[in-house]
Amino acid sequence: MTEKNPPERRMILKFLMAAPVVLSMPVLSACSRRATEPRLDIASGEEGGMYFEFAQLLSSALVNERIAEQSSALKTQASAQNLELLVQGGAHLALALADTVAEFRSEDKDHSGIQALGRVYQNYFHCIVRAGSGIRSLADFPGRIIGTGAAGSGTWVTGQRILQVAGLKEHSQPPEERKLGYTAGLHALSQGRIDALFLFGGMPVKPLAELAQNLDLNLLDISKVLPQLRDAYPGLYDRVVIPGNTYPGISGVDTIGVSNLLMARADLPDRTAKAIVLLLATKAQQLVPESSAGIQHLTPETLISTAGQPLHPGARAAYLELHG
Repeated sequence: MTEKNPPERRMILKFLMAAPVVLSMPVLSACSRRATEPRLDIASGEEGGMYFEFAQLLSSALVNERIAEQSSALKTQASAQNLELLVQGGAHLALALADTVAEFRSEDKDHSGIQALGRVYQNYFHCIVRAGSGIRSLADFPGRIIGTGAAGSGTWVTGQRILQVAGLKEHSQPPEERKLGYTAGLHALSQGRIDALFLFGGMPVKPLAELAQNLDLNLLDISKVLPQLRDAYPGLYDRVVIPGNTYPGISGVDTIGVSNLLMARADLPDRTAKAIVLLLATKAQQLVPESSAGIQHLTPETLISTAGQPLHPGARAAYLELHG
């Protein structure tokens, strides 16, 4: 009597029975695929600020889209601190004002290895005074005490340039400067310890809106120094408007705008940089903080405008794909 299933046939049957499991493995793997990067931390800004909130949203999106296994928004004081963290490896991505980035890269050749992924938001320079202070323009600053932003912050960098082109640095009675972040600065303004405060941020700045509910404040129009700023620092500064009642009871003013850039190290893999840019372009509505007025630049057309800062090759590939 012959064996119905000789060894060779049993081997073939065993292989065929196993085949569907083997063929289904890529599907199972795709459903549980590993993220592109193990971790992507974002150096952002002060807690409660719009850029910290944006970084939190982006951090969650990076994980949800499997671009990173883990991601955190890092609380910081300033654009320069964000860039230092990026260069030193303490962060993988960083938010920074375009003029601070330009200055940072020009200061040290070791800083040249940072590249832009895109322009994510417009920043609005706020010059805030108490109503009844008698300060109506920069011409009233001599002899006054002003908060000029945390040391190394985008507020501080731009504020120094504004004071310089306005002739206040060489004035016989230059204003007394206090390097205060916006939280400390708003508190000092509310207590009357400073006469004016510089603040650079998205719009509206939530803590400023809260303060304006309890204190009469004014915003100064500082756009008159824009031509001098553009002559000294081409390609960085724009005329923008803070509309009336953006902050309770405060009239609208013209002011100065600077792009906020998302920066990366040059050694960020191209495929990761490309994936981040495509995420920014296609999931824009998910990345607008609740405190924002919705004035943002997360579109393929405006993301690419990086104020002359070099694009990461992966970002360039993403824009070529988006623009066709």
